[in-house]
Amino acid sequence: MQNSPLAGKRILLTRAVQQLAETTALIEKKCATAISLPCLEHHILKDSIRQGLNDAESYSDIVFTSVNGIQAVFKNNPTSTTALFQDKRIAVVGKKTAGALKKHHLQADIISKTASQQGLIEAYQAQGLPQSLLFFRAESGSNILLEYLQGKGIKTQLITAYQSICPDEDNTKVLAMLEKNIIDATLLGSSKTAEHYLQRIGSLELANRPILVAISQQVADAADKLGLKVQLIATDANFPSMLEALADYFSQRSN
Repeated sequence: MQNSPLAGKRILLTRAVQQLAETTALIEKKCATAISLPCLEHHILKDSIRQGLNDAESYSDIVFTSVNGIQAVFKNNPTSTTALFQDKRIAVVGKKTAGALKKHHLQADIISKTASQQGLIEAYQAQGLPQSLLFFRAESGSNILLEYLQGKGIKTQLITAYQSICPDEDNTKVLAMLEKNIIDATLLGSSKTAEHYLQRIGSLELANRPILVAISQQVADAADKLGLKVQLIATDANFPSMLEALADYFSQRSN
């Protein structure tokens, strides 16, 4: 892969610590260097999850919109949680979330084609609306699915499974690299990540020096509101697609 358009590039990763290894491996396969600046830290809300699990019997459908949500809900009592959800119709955003669910011996009945709540709405329209729905997600997030179902008179309950907070460990090394213009690109995988990235850098001018790559148009729009200038948006909402967009960019520049 020495002829990769990303060879020799330094790419800043802003994911949570637990998620860095997977993306680092993808970057290194392209002969690029991954620089870590975790901009998310997940705190599981045990009491909220416990309440949701206690209420689960009253709902026909369960929804997860992220791998993090699944990990939070199944962390403490995976076996009993699997048993509780065995007879539920489960909807998830994207194949990766479906894969995380499968690790707990559960099959997603509905998988949105696009990685968004709008994608879930379209999937429900195609496969039948729920009688009632229990939604596990991060503390902050879109309410578009809940509002749509509530507008149809469907009983819903939102359970905040975890909080995404901004880490505060030392970032002196990354700041120095940005000041020297030796970081080529920054990957932004969520709206909250974009917010925390700017918070950790502390300067729009420095934060905008690398090429900013967003995982989706939604994230790009959120970044734009913060003053971050996203130059590339992934075709598909995943990190391999973000790297493909970045590789295409550098390939075109070298021609």
